Amino acid sequence: MLFCFFNIQAQTKMHYDANFKASQSNNIVQDKNFYLFTAIQNDPKVTELLEVNPVFKSLLKSKNEEIENSLKHCKDNSACLVKAYSISEDNIAKIGVELENSLKKSSAFKRLVTENLRPSGKYENFKELSDEKYLSACWRLCAAGMNRILSVYGLGESPQYRTMDSISYDVSTDYYRGALWMWSDMLHHKKPTKNKLFFQPSLDFSLSLLYMNHRDEAARYEPLELMENQKPRTEINSINFKDYDYPAILILGNGPENYRDTLSALGKLNLQLGALEFQQKKAPFIIVSGGHAHPFRTPFAEAVQMKKELIQRYHIPEERIIIDPYARHTTTNLRNATRLMLAYNIPIDRPSLVVTNSMHSQYTGANSFAERCLEELGYLPAVIKKRLNSTILEFQPKIESLHQNPFDPLDP
Repeated sequence: MLFCFFNIQAQTKMHYDANFKASQSNNIVQDKNFYLFTAIQNDPKVTELLEVNPVFKSLLKSKNEEIENSLKHCKDNSACLVKAYSISEDNIAKIGVELENSLKKSSAFKRLVTENLRPSGKYENFKELSDEKYLSACWRLCAAGMNRILSVYGLGESPQYRTMDSISYDVSTDYYRGALWMWSDMLHHKKPTKNKLFFQPSLDFSLSLLYMNHRDEAARYEPLELMENQKPRTEINSINFKDYDYPAILILGNGPENYRDTLSALGKLNLQLGALEFQQKKAPFIIVSGGHAHPFRTPFAEAVQMKKELIQRYHIPEERIIIDPYARHTTTNLRNATRLMLAYNIPIDRPSLVVTNSMHSQYTGANSFAERCLEELGYLPAVIKKRLNSTILEFQPKIESLHQNPFDPLDP
């Protein structure tokens, strides 16, 4: 379950800015999961203050000593080795308090929050928090996200969706234990680091675990707006959305359960239902949503295959099809579609359509689905409005969809 941090008493004026240029590292998976760390690494003043802070220096020293000790004594014990990189609840809390204190004392930390983190929208669900509480909430989310990656992709614990998102190796084998130890040894002794930030060892090992497990799904199609979505991104500039009943038609995926088929029977039905709405000019754009989800570690992104089918079978122009090749669940179908609409300046001030087969549509429109969104994401990515028929619902996108979720590192 995703941890949520709310404080309705503290209000702030600095919120998401659609024109803000987000910080970037050389690792897209990091940027998508742990934007806080990328923002810090891109800020020389904040980095310097963190490096000289005695609390953070002490924590980094202890962490490095713990890792060194694990390399000496835990070569055949994966749990012992991985545990050295995890961050205890006590230290998570201690770091949160120190970050709050740092912001109170330093304008650099204040600017990090007000001029980078808030405008980025990456932690939009924390927007009502005071700057101090906002910064510590961002930290706690990232720390818990790293611990989750360590547990799932380091120790083989079951993720929320075991059949899709599990570790790629048998953790009981000598091969895997040896790989963990050698990766840890390389990161600790051989990889050069530009800074001495307290979170760096845990971050580096977490990202390495995703890489080791071939779990780069979150980065495979970036930059989307310059690749698969380049044509519709350009086409949007020529569209008068007031000429249409709805800004967009979101078609949900339904992945196949074998490695032979690229689309399932119901997935094809969803496409026909959505194509019918587009052909009636209900909206200027179709958004197809589905990542590398079914079956386990499938080489096919469902949205890519859906786009091909819409072009080849229904002759829908490529410039009218937007793809989301990341979503793994219905919750993130709606969330990711909202993110794309915000990024591409498609109006979200009125409902769009979500189209899928009748069974899936009944589920999407049920109260239990909204409850699932709140449990897994911590917010509603959209509000389901009117039902038009058994396969079509109106949905109202919500800006909270921008909020990162490192608990689902394959599509955060």
